[in-house]
Amino acid sequence: MRTGEPMDWNTLRDLIEEAELDELADAMRGLDQEQRRALAEPLVEYERRARLPENTADLFRRSAALAVAGAGVLRVSELAPWLVRNELGQLLDWAAPFPEPRGSRAADCVREILIAREAPLPALAEKLAQRLRPRGATDLDPWSLITALAGYALPTGDGFVFHWPAAVDSEKSGILRHFRRDPRFLELVPRLFEVDGVARKLARHEDVPGWPDALAALAADGEVDRLVLLDGLLGSLQRSGTRAEGAPLIDLHDLLAPSLDEATERVGDYAALVPDGHSTVAGFAQRELLRLDEAGRLPLDVLLDVSRAMFLRAEKKLVRVQLSLLDKAIRRGNGEALQPLAVLFSYGSVDLQERALKLALEHAERIGPELRGELAAAATALAPDLRPCAAEVLGAVGPRTAAVPAMSPVPRSEMPPPIASVDELAAEVSAHCASLHREWLIDPVRVERIIAGLVAFAHTDRAALRSAFEPVLAACPWLSPGSQEHNEYLMFQLDTTLSEVFDEVIKAALGECHGTVGAPVPASIPGEAEWLEWLSRDVDRRSLWLYRLYELRVGLAVAPRPFLMSTPTEASGLIAPEALAERLERAAELGFEPWEHDLVVALLRLPRDAAIADRVRGLGAAGASVARWIESGGLGNPEIRRAVRPVEVDPWGDPHFEERTRVTVRFPDSADPVRKSFDDAAAGRYSMYHEFRWQRAVPSLLPAHRDVSAAHLVAAFEGGARRAGPVLDALVGCHGPVGDGMNTVLAFALGAGEAEDRACAADALIALESRDGLRGADLGDAIADLVIRDEVVLGRVVRAVRDAASGVPRAAWEMVAVLVERLLPAEGERPGTALADLLALGVELAAAAAARGGSSRFVKEARRLHQVLSAT
Repeated sequence: MRTGEPMDWNTLRDLIEEAELDELADAMRGLDQEQRRALAEPLVEYERRARLPENTADLFRRSAALAVAGAGVLRVSELAPWLVRNELGQLLDWAAPFPEPRGSRAADCVREILIAREAPLPALAEKLAQRLRPRGATDLDPWSLITALAGYALPTGDGFVFHWPAAVDSEKSGILRHFRRDPRFLELVPRLFEVDGVARKLARHEDVPGWPDALAALAADGEVDRLVLLDGLLGSLQRSGTRAEGAPLIDLHDLLAPSLDEATERVGDYAALVPDGHSTVAGFAQRELLRLDEAGRLPLDVLLDVSRAMFLRAEKKLVRVQLSLLDKAIRRGNGEALQPLAVLFSYGSVDLQERALKLALEHAERIGPELRGELAAAATALAPDLRPCAAEVLGAVGPRTAAVPAMSPVPRSEMPPPIASVDELAAEVSAHCASLHREWLIDPVRVERIIAGLVAFAHTDRAALRSAFEPVLAACPWLSPGSQEHNEYLMFQLDTTLSEVFDEVIKAALGECHGTVGAPVPASIPGEAEWLEWLSRDVDRRSLWLYRLYELRVGLAVAPRPFLMSTPTEASGLIAPEALAERLERAAELGFEPWEHDLVVALLRLPRDAAIADRVRGLGAAGASVARWIESGGLGNPEIRRAVRPVEVDPWGDPHFEERTRVTVRFPDSADPVRKSFDDAAAGRYSMYHEFRWQRAVPSLLPAHRDVSAAHLVAAFEGGARRAGPVLDALVGCHGPVGDGMNTVLAFALGAGEAEDRACAADALIALESRDGLRGADLGDAIADLVIRDEVVLGRVVRAVRDAASGVPRAAWEMVAVLVERLLPAEGERPGTALADLLALGVELAAAAAARGGSSRFVKEARRLHQVLSAT
C-alpha cells in the first residue's frame, strides 16, 4: 500500500496480521485526522480480542505491529499505556541473539510515525518513563522507545535508571561505546548511585570490560567528574547491603584509584562502612583506612571508633587486622588505643579474647587508672581460664554472669486499626507502591488493611475514593482504571503474578461497579474460563492468595460487599472468633452472603479452640458453614485437611530436598492439617504456593498452624537465608507447637550468611522460648542434620546461638549438647570446622549455668561439668 492511499479497517487488520512493519509504517504516515478517528475504535476492539486467553498465541507475533498501528491511529494521550502493553515483550527482548534489542525496528517505526504526526515526543517519553517500575531484573519495559522519543534530555525517574544497565548490556556492543554513541546518558551517570537496586547491575560479566571500566574511562577522559563518581559510589556503599551490590562499586573505586588527599577528605565515608556494611564492604573500608594509617593520616578518634565497631563484627579476619592496627598505634605512644580492647573482651571467640588480653598485658604500663577500671569491668566477660591472668594486672575481676531473670513472654504484634479515611487509604497504597522497589517482600499487614479499606470505601463512596487517589495515579498511572490497560473484566495470562492481580484489585475499586450488594459472584466471566481451567490442572499454582485476589477483583466490579470476613484481628493473620461472629451477624442483618474465598480464608484464620458454633449456626449459609467447620474439627479433620495442601517442589535438584521434606518433617501433633500425604494432597483444592515477593504472607493464611506454613517455606531459607528475616518474623508471630517444619527453618536461619539475618534468628529463638516452649534438643537435631549435609555452616550457627544464649540459656545448652554429641569426631578423625568454637560455647554456657543460683538438677549438673572442665 502506498502512502496517501485510502485506508479501511480490513486493510489495516491484514497489515497487522502480516506483521510487515515497514509497509505498515508507510501506511500510517499517510493517514489524516478523519481516517485516524475512523480506525481507532476497531483497532482498540481488535486488540482487546487479541488479549483473550484463546488468542494469546498470536499476540506475541503481532504485538510490534499493534504498537506501530496505535502510533498511527490513536490519540497521543492514549499511546503511553498502549505502547507499554503491546511492546512489553518486543522492544526489550534481552535474550534475543541480536546485536540490538529485537524490537528496535518497531521503535524506529513508532518514532518516525509520531514525528510525521508532529506529536510532542518528549512529553510522551516522560509519560512512558513514569510507567516504568523499578522492580526485578525480569521486568521488560519500553526502555529503548523512551530513549528514542526523549529528545535532548532523558528521563531521570527511578524506573528508567533502574532498567538502564540491563538495556545497555543487551546491546552487546560495549558500555563505553554506548556513551560515545549517545552522550545524553553522561548527565544521567550520578543517578546510577542514587536508585536502589542499580548497584548490583553494574557488575562485570566474567572478564569482559563492564560498567566500572567504562565509567573509569569516562572519568579519565574528563567526560564525567571522577569525584562525583567517587562520592556517589561511597554513598551507595553505605546503603547497599549485599556483596553483589558492593563488589562493582569497589571495582570502580579501585579503578579511580583515589589519591591520599582524596581518601583523607573522605575518611568519614570509609569509617561509616564498618559497622553495618557487608563483610566485603567492611574489609574494603578497613583496607583504605589502613592505607591512611600507614601514611600517618588516620585520626586517632576515627581509629578508636572504627575499632569498637569492628570488634562487634563476626569476621575474625577483620578483627585480627584491626588488632594489628591498634597494636601499631599503641607502639607509637597512643595509650588511648587500648580502650577498644574492652569491647573485644566479650567477643565470642576465646582465641581473640586471649589475643586482646595479651595485647593489654604487653602494654600494661600504658594503662592509666581510669582505663584500668574500665578494662577490669569488661574482663568479667572473658572466658573463665583467662580471668585470673587479667586480674593480675587489671585488679579484681568480678563474676562473669549473674542470675538470669525469668523472661516475660515476648508479645505478639497487634493489628493496626482499620484505615479510617479515603485519604489514609490513598497514602497506604502510595507507600505500598513506593516500597516495591526498596523491599524484597510485600508487607501482609499493609496489604490486608488496604484490601479491607478498598472494599469498605468502594461500597460507601467511589467518587470520593477516586478523588483521593488522583495523586497516587499521577505517580502510578498503571493503577488507573481509565487507562487502556484496564478492561471491563480482568483477563488473566498464564504468568500473572500476585502483585499484578493486587494492582487489578485497586483498579477495580476505583472503577465503575456493575452490581449490587448481595449479588452472587458470576460463575463465568468473559475471558476467564480458559484461565480457570488451566489453574485447575496446574495443582502447584492453586494459590489461595491468587483465588482470593481474583475474587476481590471480580467482586468489586460486579458483586460488591460492605466489608470482608477475612480481615485479621492480629498481625499474625489470626481472627478472633468473636470478631468473625460479629461480622456474620452484621451480614445477616444487611442481607448478604460473604464471598466464597473470603469465607474460606476467615475459616483458616480461626484459632484452634474457636467456640462460636452455636452463636453463628443460624446466620445464613455462611454461618452454617462456619459452625460445621468448627464442630468437625477444622483443619484437624482428615476430610477437611485436604483443602490446604503443602507444595514440595524441588526446582533446583537438591538431592536432600525430598528426604528432608517428606521424611524429616513431622508435624507436632496428629491434629495438624496436613501430614505429608502426597497422594491425598493431589486432590486438594488449594495450595500454599507462594511467589517470592509474597512469602511473608504465607503464614497469615494459617496463623494457628505455624509448622505447616514453615514446612512450605523451607526453600525460602536455603542457600544462606538471605533477607529471610521478615518471613521468619511472620512465622514466629503465628501460633501452634514448634515442630520439625519450624525447627528446619530455624536451623537454616541460624546458619544464615549475613549477620543481620542471624540476628533475626537469635531474636526468633528468644520469642519462641518465651511463648511456645522451644525444645532446644529438637532444634539441635535439625541443625546437626543440615551441618552433616553441608547445608549449614556450623561457625555461623555457633555465633547466632551465642547471641541468643542470654535470653534462652536452657535451650541454648540443649542445642549445644546435641550438637557436640552428634558432631564430635570419632577416634582418628579430623575435627570439623568450627567444632572448637562449639566446644568453647559449651564451656561458656556451663560456666554461666553454674554461676546461677538454685538447686535444680540442671544447675547441679552444670556445676559438675564446669568443675570437670576447669580441672582439665
